[in-house]
Amino acid sequence: MSDLVPLLQSSYLYEVELAKSKLASRDIPSYVRNEFVNNVAVFPISQNYVLVVNERDYEDALQILQEIEELDEDDNFN
Repeated sequence: MSDLVPLLQSSYLYEVELAKSKLASRDIPSYVRNEFVNNVAVFPISQNYVLVVNERDYEDALQILQEIEELDEDDNFN
């Protein structure tokens, strides 16, 4: 079994969830660490959410997210 390695870290859950969805569309499973921390805390905690993938999928997952980031940059009309 492969180890889980961090791929993306953000203080915004929606960013991590978007990346997770993009990976899922390419059949790469991923998991969010710290997903429920702010839901159980009595006061807001500045906690980063971490998207992790299997070590064997890391390179493919990183390439997918980089490709999507490049596409997003091309869509900007500067």
